[in-house]
Amino acid sequence: MDNEAESKQFGIPKTQEKLQSQIEFFADRGVERFSKEQEGLLKYSSILAQIRDYNNLPDSIPPEAKELFLKHKDEYIKFFRSERRLETTFKEENIKNYNEKFKPAIDVLKERMKIGNPRLLPEYLGSGSNGSAFSVEVEGKKYAVKFSRNLVQSNFEIKPLIRAMGFQSNVAQLAAYSFEDGVVIMEQLPGKEITKFDKTNPIEYTDDQVIALIKTVVELDKRGIIIDPKASNFLYDREKGFSVLDYQLRGEDSEYSLGRHVFSLLVPLAHYKSPNLDYRDPDYEEKADKYDREKYMYKLPIIVRFLEIVKSNYPEIFEQIKEENKFGDIIDENYLDKTPEVSLQFNKLKEYLPG
Repeated sequence: MDNEAESKQFGIPKTQEKLQSQIEFFADRGVERFSKEQEGLLKYSSILAQIRDYNNLPDSIPPEAKELFLKHKDEYIKFFRSERRLETTFKEENIKNYNEKFKPAIDVLKERMKIGNPRLLPEYLGSGSNGSAFSVEVEGKKYAVKFSRNLVQSNFEIKPLIRAMGFQSNVAQLAAYSFEDGVVIMEQLPGKEITKFDKTNPIEYTDDQVIALIKTVVELDKRGIIIDPKASNFLYDREKGFSVLDYQLRGEDSEYSLGRHVFSLLVPLAHYKSPNLDYRDPDYEEKADKYDREKYMYKLPIIVRFLEIVKSNYPEIFEQIKEENKFGDIIDENYLDKTPEVSLQFNKLKEYLPG
């Protein structure tokens, strides 16, 4: 049976977007996750969607895509015979939206990236373990475009973005994606990455901004989403507060608790830029000791203030934090200067996290 006949049998409009969305679904459910087959199906979904006759593949299809299709043809047909009511509307709309609205700008950016070092482009935003991000402007609005090195990882990251769509203005929002071009496009959020602040330019956030950040984590939790608490995954704007760049589906973690997750916000809130110390330096131990002292003196008032905010606004979460943490695991008192103010703060910490 050819692709056109399958479409008629299932009552599916035989549009390019419909067929491409079917292949994306098959890549998610019909083959092994995080496999080469899944990556290939995602990469060639647009090309494979052009097939109208399963038994006579056009010569224009790349050999790798042709081999992949022939290998999984029977499973593909069987999969959609058993999944006739599969909802593909979102994927179809994404494909159309990307091709019409974003692809022209992405094509221009990709050409610019071929000339010299892409990191020197004014559009460059930064890089992570799975790709690099650039800024583009489309229809007068700025977007962050992430080029992924690994399509199956990109596919994994898209799922929580879809679940969080329409959530809040301070959480990364998916605008479009393309497996063919290997990009995920998100609305660009305000602020500067937290790691760009230091003790000479500290973040002077308000209690209300911290409360709003905690609320974001709590509301994401209700959707089965958890944040990645690395400091580089947060932006801060003095007017609009904190924005969350990265999050994922919660999964089945037996050790997970909302209290532990909220408490992890201290990673970005108490971020302290560490100096690059050379262990071969004859003064290494002295310098490391000085750094640890500065770090704990910096963190102590932030931790105490954070716990006070949680206790006042989320008492149930505070009790979880209190049950799961001890002050000795958070602060080493040997590095604290015992001034009256520091002693007062440390005693509060022991009260909040005894043991």
